[in-house]
Amino acid sequence: MKMSTKSRVFSIISGVAVFVLLMFVISIIEVALIGGVIGWLVVTLLMNKKEKDGSLVAEGLTRADLENTIKSGRKLTAGMREAVKKLSQAEICHEVEDLCRIAESMFELLRKDPNDIRVVKQFITYYLEPTHKIIVKYAELATTRPMPAGAVETLERTEKSLKNMRLTFLQQKEKMLANDVIDLDTEIKVFETLAGNMKTKKNPKNESSTGAGR
Repeated sequence: MKMSTKSRVFSIISGVAVFVLLMFVISIIEVALIGGVIGWLVVTLLMNKKEKDGSLVAEGLTRADLENTIKSGRKLTAGMREAVKKLSQAEICHEVEDLCRIAESMFELLRKDPNDIRVVKQFITYYLEPTHKIIVKYAELATTRPMPAGAVETLERTEKSLKNMRLTFLQQKEKMLANDVIDLDTEIKVFETLAGNMKTKKNPKNESSTGAGR
């Protein structure tokens, strides 16, 4: 992404200002020149990042909003992974890891197609956040000694629900993939319509020239 003219001018002015300031303070042109270049470079990088974060990647969605959504989702999956580190049940750890991988594959799909932001935000709010809470509480209860009364039954019920959680995660991912199918189908229909219109425009000319030849 290219910087705007305003940002480039501002970065140049900043570099010159650093150069003048250093010349005034230490009066060594080499040091002042290096300082000016560094100042210009730092401001250029900051302005470039600011413009990139503020750029639209979809209707009403900036790059910063997209990255913040992905960041919040990854924070939840990281919390789930951290929670099950205390567990000795390899199967449970594997199932939780599988949930995390499905969620993170959705974040990668979102980065490729920001138009899926609504689906992912709903997934995080209604499915990933509750799952994170369940996994964290499960890990705490499973490692508590002495174990509270009724804990075993609750833990077993949670373990059985992991497969349903996985199915739900996959269904949410399927929504994103279904949107891709719809988008592709729409693009094909638009292309076919345009191609058909171009063909219709060309045919009358061919017919008229054929008639003239007769």
